Amino acid sequence: MVPGTLYSGSVTSRDLHLLRKAHSEASLASWLFTAPNPRVGALALCEGHVIGHGFHAQFGGPHAEENALIDAGAWDATQNTPISGVVDEMVVTLEPCSSEGGEKQRPPCAQLLLAAGIQRLVVGAVDPDSRHQSTGLQALMSAGVEVVLLPEGQAFFEALNPAFLQALKRDHRPWTLLKWASSFDGKMATDSGQSQWLSSDQSREEVHQLRALPGAVLVGYGTLLQDNPALTARPSGEPLALQPLRVFLLPKGKVPPSSTAWNVPGPRLWILEEGQAPQGVLRELQNPEQDQFFFAPKNTSGKLALAPVLQHLREEKGIRRILVEGGSSTHASFLSEGIADSLVRYEAPLLLGGNNGALCCEGAEHPRHGIQLFSEERKAFGEDLRRAFLLQSPGFHSISE
Repeated sequence: MVPGTLYSGSVTSRDLHLLRKAHSEASLASWLFTAPNPRVGALALCEGHVIGHGFHAQFGGPHAEENALIDAGAWDATQNTPISGVVDEMVVTLEPCSSEGGEKQRPPCAQLLLAAGIQRLVVGAVDPDSRHQSTGLQALMSAGVEVVLLPEGQAFFEALNPAFLQALKRDHRPWTLLKWASSFDGKMATDSGQSQWLSSDQSREEVHQLRALPGAVLVGYGTLLQDNPALTARPSGEPLALQPLRVFLLPKGKVPPSSTAWNVPGPRLWILEEGQAPQGVLRELQNPEQDQFFFAPKNTSGKLALAPVLQHLREEKGIRRILVEGGSSTHASFLSEGIADSLVRYEAPLLLGGNNGALCCEGAEHPRHGIQLFSEERKAFGEDLRRAFLLQSPGFHSISE
């Protein structure tokens, strides 16, 4: 074998065995936390022995290669850089990233591996993103690293990463996650509007962890009025958690004067209707350093069109992920426009009855017109059950067909 040669022919049984172990590492991650990034696993080796394991746990966090180096003791925490000579080989399920700057949250893994002194790299899959495809491998080969690409790895990787592949097709807008809590019979509140708290402390803790991922969190006017949320990330044990861009839909340009959102510093984006000006307290209390506005057109239903909002967030704010926390009408609008990618529901063991269902919209005329859900991730939080799904079809646009 010639050092620095990329090949996809026959490989040793050892390489395939190690790749499968790396995929087992990747499967420890949840797409709910990694999307729009992929689930990736890595092994760090020295003289043929695995001395470090790693996987990409959450969007914006360390990549699998970085975590494997840390686990192997090949990382200088004071300098936040690899230690050369501890690891000589790496097995990773996806080619190491090579891009830097811009929207990148982490340093390029290809550079980290070179700094660690990696001499051989076993790779499962080439990056499906055509903008970066093979660039990491080429950079490593150019530096003299022996790169082995396993033919079986691409299928393994793709089977584990439907959320990432979904997000690649929709990179013109943020990857969108709808979130709600409901009773067992699907109600988000009582008929009197009471909803706090349907979910358990453990469920709400995970929601704060989701908010702390890089991106934005959005609510409609009804939720702002009824629940008065701060929309901040407050995960326990993380007093300096990353705060999301808070986005509020205000069709009439008004905001309740007692809104908690005013009392929490941080960037806010207010979505108003085209031709509408900020009204009342929104006009009086806005802070030019924190408050920004976007004016959205109406859609065919006479509501704020949300696709332009997402395009603005992606192109002007660099937002790649957005958490939509309601309410039912806002969730329905995202689904009707076909711009929701996934959903997560926290179900309480409770029957409420009444009319406040999770979606406030015209229903499907036939089951075949419903939105198919797939790739479920399920977890118990005390008595609550969390279920997360990707959406097979984009929205309710085919209801009347």
